[in-house]
Amino acid sequence: MIRVENLNVTFGDGENSVQAVRNASFTVAEGESFGLVGESGSGKSTVLKAIAGLHSHWTGSIEVDGMALKQKRPRAFRKLLQMVFQDPFGSLHPRHTVDATLKEPLAIHRFDNPEQRILKALDDVGLGPEFRFRYPHQLSGGQRQRLAIARALILEPRVVLLDEPTSALDVSVQAEILNLLVRLRKEQGLTYVMVSHNLAVVAHLCERIAVMNRGVFIEEMTDEQLRSSTPSHGYTRQLLVASKGYDRKAIDRFVEFT
Repeated sequence: MIRVENLNVTFGDGENSVQAVRNASFTVAEGESFGLVGESGSGKSTVLKAIAGLHSHWTGSIEVDGMALKQKRPRAFRKLLQMVFQDPFGSLHPRHTVDATLKEPLAIHRFDNPEQRILKALDDVGLGPEFRFRYPHQLSGGQRQRLAIARALILEPRVVLLDEPTSALDVSVQAEILNLLVRLRKEQGLTYVMVSHNLAVVAHLCERIAVMNRGVFIEEMTDEQLRSSTPSHGYTRQLLVASKGYDRKAIDRFVEFT
């Protein structure tokens, strides 16, 4: 479903340029859930935004469902692939009701039966019709993220990119959203690419995980390897140690990977 080869993303020009992603290559099968993990600034979200068409300063090859993508994307691509962002409040228009938020993509892509589609989208994510005419500030964080997921899925995409979709939520709400994503993937046959710094979240949702450091893919492993803490690369082992909480003695033994 997704094929990325030798992806490079650079910001700035000349001496001030920064290469955020270097020669990244990976594939994602149809119906698979693929994770990208790494510390802040490692280039995870940049990869996701390049696939989504939100970054245009990239070179290499990106294909989605056999469609070779350029910097400018056709309208059909937006129906094929949608993205859920990290901040559910920042990604929603504060002056648009839930109804307006869901109706807008349907109008842009000329879907019929908007009333039925809106009610179904709300039901799919666990929001009843009583939420339809509320504004984002009248929703909790978890409800806002459910709305963001509904907005992504209302166009019936086959691929969904998830940019840390639970990091802004309380732990109990995180579990609800993750279980929702698992259910929707099974019911709708979706393909996921998920970015997160939370290794437990990725292990719960993804079968394969790629580890990034300083814009480079350094290792790919299965969810079983992640759960059993048996990665092959030293950076990944440090990442696993760090994910278990602050340990001064462990941190003193950390080394810099370049």
